Amino acid sequence: MAVSSLGTYNNVYEGVSVMQKKDAETSGQKRAGDVHRTSGIIMEKTEKTKETDNEEYLRSLQKQVPYTKLEIGSALSMKKDKRAGVITVNPKLLEKMQKDPEAAAQYTQKLKDIERAERTANAYYNSLGGVVERTSHWYVDEEGNHYHFAYTRRDDRLNKKIREETKKNTEKHIEKTRKNAREKAEKLEEQLEKKAEGAKEKEKNQETKTKEIESPEPWEEVQQLIDTIMIDEGFDLKI
Repeated sequence: MAVSSLGTYNNVYEGVSVMQKKDAETSGQKRAGDVHRTSGIIMEKTEKTKETDNEEYLRSLQKQVPYTKLEIGSALSMKKDKRAGVITVNPKLLEKMQKDPEAAAQYTQKLKDIERAERTANAYYNSLGGVVERTSHWYVDEEGNHYHFAYTRRDDRLNKKIREETKKNTEKHIEKTRKNAREKAEKLEEQLEKKAEGAKEKEKNQETKTKEIESPEPWEEVQQLIDTIMIDEGFDLKI
């Protein structure tokens, strides 16, 4: 009986020990799990804090480039979503700009340059007319390099009437120009004819005067008669 009791006691003791060991392991796993989950919560809060800071900083940048739409992202969007002037900024670049004033000034200026380029492109397509779909996405990576994707679709049928009117106006302008040119040519020809007639009349009058000067026959006869009389009277003529 004593041996049997001892064996029973030992079995009970071993059973209790095994249960305590399992409880300890289970408790340890729970504690380890608790620590892991707590660590995850801390990391999650840190990431959310950074994200919140970036969003607030992005809103401040947005005021400086109001013509565009700033977003946070890590890649260039190439979707034809009819959104134009969208600039995606890498979150690491936003963090760098918040820590470094020089970087902030440099990359803020880059955003302004992109905005100016987008304005110019938009004005160009507006002048063309007929644009029914336009997408323009920009991306600035963590090093400050920028990339661009654009897609534009135009419908020329919308401009058909304008082109026809322009063609008619152009033809009218050409015809008017030709008419004015013909009238000017005719007037110039008339002026040239009048000048030619005047020149001929002037030349004719000049020839008549020259003949009158070169043919003084009556005067020569009178002079010869005077010379003869003077010789007869004994005058010495000196030429």
